[in-house]
Amino acid sequence: MNALPPTNPDDFFADFSSLESLKTKAKNDPEAALKEVSQKFEAIFIGMLLKNMRAGNEALGDGLFSSQQTKQYQGMMDDQMAQVLSKTGGLGVSEALIRQYQAQHPKAHKASASDDGDFIKRVSNQDLVRVKALAHQASTEFLKAAQKETSGATVNASSSSSSPKAPTDSDSPSLPNGKMEVSKPTAQSVAFDSPEAFVKAMWPHAKAVAEKLGVSAKAILAQAVLETGWGKHPIAKDDGTASYNLFGIKADHRWDGDRAVVNTLEFRHGIAKREKAAFRAYDSFSQSFNDYANFLTADDRYKDALKSGNDPSLFAVSLQKGGYATDPEYAQKIDRILSSKWFESL
Repeated sequence: MNALPPTNPDDFFADFSSLESLKTKAKNDPEAALKEVSQKFEAIFIGMLLKNMRAGNEALGDGLFSSQQTKQYQGMMDDQMAQVLSKTGGLGVSEALIRQYQAQHPKAHKASASDDGDFIKRVSNQDLVRVKALAHQASTEFLKAAQKETSGATVNASSSSSSPKAPTDSDSPSLPNGKMEVSKPTAQSVAFDSPEAFVKAMWPHAKAVAEKLGVSAKAILAQAVLETGWGKHPIAKDDGTASYNLFGIKADHRWDGDRAVVNTLEFRHGIAKREKAAFRAYDSFSQSFNDYANFLTADDRYKDALKSGNDPSLFAVSLQKGGYATDPEYAQKIDRILSSKWFESL
């Protein structure tokens, strides 16, 4: 029996032979590679959707034929269904991803062989956030509907002869401490639609932190642009909610707050490798900026960057020399962002 391609996101990224095959295809036929990547993500989305709906269905109670063996075969069937649907039109997710990518990268089919790693990274990292967020939202709505239906049936059965009571505050979802439960925004919902919108929203924060550090506000904003793709691709937590991490700061032993574990591309001895890493998670973009300032001032590696004054290029070079990122072109990429039209009026 042939092994099914992975529909779990983590399994997909751990399938190195599949990734190498995609990289080779990206060199020779980018359009075919884009189609294959988008289909894989649609399979991941459908697989997550089915898995979470199964979990929601369990809230209704075990059925007559419910068993561990049944769940195992259901999982296998769901994986097969996800693969078949993704390759035969499915929910239309793959086509939407292709249209979006081609619109954002009209010259992608002309990319050189040296860009194949970035090609895979852009499609995988950027769209996995959306896949997780959409699947989480859909499964959550399904679970709420199932729980509502179950509770409604129980109430009707036990109080069919009594008159309906007026709704009270206790009917609303609440936390153990009595406070109202507030759903957290997804990473997708806090993403920005355009560079202009991101620059406009983040510029006041960048200026405030720059004044505190005594460095260029443009440099800080450009770094946030690089780390988030102009705010379009923020880091998401496992449940798809927003981490608000604008600067790619990882959650090491010094961090005791919330975190988001995601796949990332790191450069080791000049070679790009995909790794899983934990990143700091915040409650707001403002908190991300403030922690960024504290992060730089608390580490002697960045003392030269903090002495760069109003020179954004020097700031970027000093950050890279201090080991802020493993990308050997990190400072150059920040410089290119600083030269973009969206920074001209700042």
